[in-house]
Amino acid sequence: MTGKISVNSQARFTEAITRLNTMFRDKKYAVVSLHPGKDRPLDQNALWFALYQRVAEMMQIGGAEDACSYCKLHFGVQILHNEDADFREGWYHTMRHLSYGQKLDLMGGGALFGPDGFQVIRLFNHARGSQYTDRIVAGFTAHGVVLTDLLGEVAA
Repeated sequence: MTGKISVNSQARFTEAITRLNTMFRDKKYAVVSLHPGKDRPLDQNALWFALYQRVAEMMQIGGAEDACSYCKLHFGVQILHNEDADFREGWYHTMRHLSYGQKLDLMGGGALFGPDGFQVIRLFNHARGSQYTDRIVAGFTAHGVVLTDLLGEVAA
């Protein structure tokens, strides 16, 4: 009985407490992770992938993975840096001394952080994800990349 549960009603709250109580009673050990707000929807993931593909194609910066790494470093890290003191402190202590190229490499998949690279967008809730999307669109629109058509495609 593992997994994730979103608590958005009294019934779901009761279910979460019951599951935790059962898990602790049966195993005498449980790990609990809590955070406020909603998770980002899967549609955001699909939208981001489409944005990465378009950016990579139009900016000729490699593939979607390269565009993802770029966006995570330039837009995602800044969002977390501005809004999360723990992230900001961790970034300062572990990443600031690295070169730009090293930081960019760590955003992509590899042995150190796994196939998704350094955790940035996985830390987003829906609001941060929307902000990330807006920053990608604004950042690349300024360079002539048309992305607004993709915004309606995924939502439809």
